[in-house]
Amino acid sequence: MYQGRDKMYEPAKSITHQHLLSIVNTELWRNPSGHVLRLLDAGCGNGDLLAYLARSLGHLNPHIQMEFYGFDVHDHGVQKEGFLDKTITALQTQLPSIPWVERIATITTTDPWPYPDDFFDVILSNQVLEHVADHSFFFAQTHRTLRRDGYAAHLFPLRHYFLEGHILLPLAHRIGDFDLLCGYITWMSRLGFGKYKGHHKSSGVSLAEYSERHADYIHYFTNYLSRTEILGLCKRHQLRVSFRYTREFYTSKLRALLGRPPRYKYATQRSALVDWISQLFFQRISSITLILEKRQTYQVIAPYVGAKH
Repeated sequence: MYQGRDKMYEPAKSITHQHLLSIVNTELWRNPSGHVLRLLDAGCGNGDLLAYLARSLGHLNPHIQMEFYGFDVHDHGVQKEGFLDKTITALQTQLPSIPWVERIATITTTDPWPYPDDFFDVILSNQVLEHVADHSFFFAQTHRTLRRDGYAAHLFPLRHYFLEGHILLPLAHRIGDFDLLCGYITWMSRLGFGKYKGHHKSSGVSLAEYSERHADYIHYFTNYLSRTEILGLCKRHQLRVSFRYTREFYTSKLRALLGRPPRYKYATQRSALVDWISQLFFQRISSITLILEKRQTYQVIAPYVGAKH
């Protein structure tokens, strides 16, 4: 564990978890005094992120009452049947004081999220948006379930990045023609790139089967967005959009490589220009951080009664 000035901090299993924790911890100024902070992990998977956030945020901010929720879809085809039962069991074992049976939900990809309007203060996702089939629906549900002045933080790669992260082959996610994609995976694997060697060693899978299966994965189970598409979708669904905290994800990676302790609060006085330029650079490398806010301040001021026309 990392030693702070007066606290011990639990190390995260991944930089993505630590980064999302630091964002929430930085943005706690949004939480009204005495308000119960409700946080949703959209696409919660095995529950590791939820468990880490519940332990660490409670440790960092014992004066704030928090509720943690999560959901995932059961008809996507990637997760094994009944996987969320294991998630609930694991969460109950780690944090038995939280009623996880009531807090973890499973839905189909077309179901509305099972929460009331204006319910959450924070919505998070970790490497989820590149797998969402209908992004417009996802952002519509984000707007519906966020309370006014709430925000969402999503960590995921855009279409612009170079090395496709699931099969570790350059630009594989840009190839729409299935035969060409399958042939590309085969050719690159023969040259020693990507994950085929590891898969063959562990399972004995043939190159032809590996290439077809992973071409199917890219074709059916990934759906990358461009930066322009993100901006348009968020505007359509009345969400402010920025890419702040993207560079902090990479400085967190660097600090970890150098053996430095993580930062649990990021700078709030920021240069929008620096954030914009750094995002344009880092979107080519790996994940960006998308911040959405449900906030709108403009109002038409009614004319004074009796004003001259």
